[in-house]
Amino acid sequence: MPFVRSTLATALLAVLLAKPLSAQAESALEARPAPDTTGDVLVMDHDFAAPGEIVRVFLQSRQVYRAELSAPDLLLQIRAVGGQIRPPRVYPITGPESASQASVLELYPDVDGEYEIHAVGANGTGIATRMRLIRDVSASHRRMAVLGKPGWGVGFELATGWHSGFLQTTGDLTGTAHAGTEVEVCFSARAPHGAGLCVFGIGYQSQVGSKSILWFYTEPRLGLIGKHTSGWEIGPLFRVGVGSIERMSSTPWIFAPGAFIARQIRTNDQGHGWSIQAAYSHALYGGFPAGVGGADRGQPQSDHVALGLAWYH
Repeated sequence: MPFVRSTLATALLAVLLAKPLSAQAESALEARPAPDTTGDVLVMDHDFAAPGEIVRVFLQSRQVYRAELSAPDLLLQIRAVGGQIRPPRVYPITGPESASQASVLELYPDVDGEYEIHAVGANGTGIATRMRLIRDVSASHRRMAVLGKPGWGVGFELATGWHSGFLQTTGDLTGTAHAGTEVEVCFSARAPHGAGLCVFGIGYQSQVGSKSILWFYTEPRLGLIGKHTSGWEIGPLFRVGVGSIERMSSTPWIFAPGAFIARQIRTNDQGHGWSIQAAYSHALYGGFPAGVGGADRGQPQSDHVALGLAWYH
């Protein structure tokens, strides 16, 4: 029993001492200064002792690196190890007119990878020099903020489709109208938040028994459902345009509300990539010449179905 009492007393004393010691440890951790996330980070400090020397380094995408070379008017030749990925973009900060006795360049990698770096002069020959490679934290933060909020992408669309028949007249609509086909090409733009627009499109519409029409149009689209990066989008569209018919003085017009579904395939953070789109619209036409007797018995209308492919940059 005395042994048990002494053991219990020792355990109680350990518990009582542990609480203040834990509090002191937590206070010490809280008092420790936070790590500096704004200071530059030295990645490499290397002396190119021989003109043909090459050094390897791993660079992260979405970051900005600054290379400081000890001699003026120097450049860097960079290639990916294995040559399977694109090397970083390099921009000189100091030019030949600079009074500095050093060369400063900025590196913008787009892909994580290991790269080979070779210092050369203006004539492309290797140079013996010292290079300090630094990750510019402030510039990297700015670049990531820009990449996180990409702007509008612009590109081209190519589509083909079918339309139901309509009579090219605003008068007697009792005649026979045949369905036809159409081919379209469009300069377009899309926003990162789902909106899109065919800024300027040209379409060639043919139809059995009637003259072909060359359309010039614009078509706003609004993606209401789906992802705004890579993924599916669904929403309404509205087409407005004017047409041209060979050997006809009148100018037809079209107003076509509808809906679209698109698969957006973005290949990088800037919004570059493909889009596959299917669309349906109900077109209302006007501006055609009056029919027989000049009676106005209705407005020409037709349904449109189209399938297109687009590339955005």
